[in-house]
Amino acid sequence: MKGDNLKRINIISTGKAQPLNIVTASMVDKQCGFKEGQTMKITGLEQRFFLKDELSDDLLRKAVNQALEKAKITIDDIDCIIDASATMQQAIPYNGAWVHRVLEVKRNIATFDINMTCLSALRAFDVASNLFDAYPTILIVTCDIGSAGLDWSHIRTAGIFSDGASAMILCKSNSGGIVVSNFETYSQGYEYCQIRGAGVKNAPANYVGDYKEVGYFEMDGKRLFKLSAKILPDFIDRTLKLKGLTLDDIDWIVPHQASQASLNHIVRMLKIDKSKLIDIFHNHGNQIATSIPTALHELFMTKDLKSGQKVMLIGTSAGVGLGLVVWEVP
Repeated sequence: MKGDNLKRINIISTGKAQPLNIVTASMVDKQCGFKEGQTMKITGLEQRFFLKDELSDDLLRKAVNQALEKAKITIDDIDCIIDASATMQQAIPYNGAWVHRVLEVKRNIATFDINMTCLSALRAFDVASNLFDAYPTILIVTCDIGSAGLDWSHIRTAGIFSDGASAMILCKSNSGGIVVSNFETYSQGYEYCQIRGAGVKNAPANYVGDYKEVGYFEMDGKRLFKLSAKILPDFIDRTLKLKGLTLDDIDWIVPHQASQASLNHIVRMLKIDKSKLIDIFHNHGNQIATSIPTALHELFMTKDLKSGQKVMLIGTSAGVGLGLVVWEVP
């Protein structure tokens, strides 16, 4: 199995950033008029990081500069930038152009966006593995400010989110790489996670009423969880079997940090050793597209990765999308 028909890709370095502003569960209790401890009980998240006195530009620079310093290169050594954020700076232009400006890239290199909400960075990683002939060194960035669209009258949804940014610098590898990848769409869950505004369907010029009501993030958590629990086990099993793999062949599992309940469910559903799972929800929250690359950064920083080990990155997105990539460490 090792080395057979892999898409050669190496992660040179990673970086992450969180806002300086910390919002504790107790602070949310006071804001929402709850009894002390209620937010923590509902969300399982003691604290979240929300952008306040900083700019999203600052957050992006911190994550990227961290990755550049580790790789011992400068931004002008990058050949292509893929913005894989779930949240947009504005509807137009695309985020990649914003990233190019913020990072003050001296060359007019290619930039583009990939948006699959929570799976954006994972999809970008898979796409990047096919681009090295044109772009030898690729930077994938995310900068998600989910706090901008939260409706605090729905604490079960609003209370799990946190802001953050991430960066991954990639190149073609001589060994290791993507063993298998698969992405599928289950659009029967299209309305389960949504922001109804800012598009053609509910254009500001034609909308009657307070536009704020379609500008907030909405999630039907129960229906989303039910659908995900139904389709995810078979999706994982079928995808791994494409390359003759089972979960026993996986050394590390890096999931989207959707919620503490979802991570606990993954352990029970897949019957895996919890020590294999990278769980950072308790101190990072759900950072949307930034969640998977930040959890991957945590894996690199805290575990002793060895060549040949297999890392399974897995998650769901609004839509509903499923995504899985098994990456073999070069």
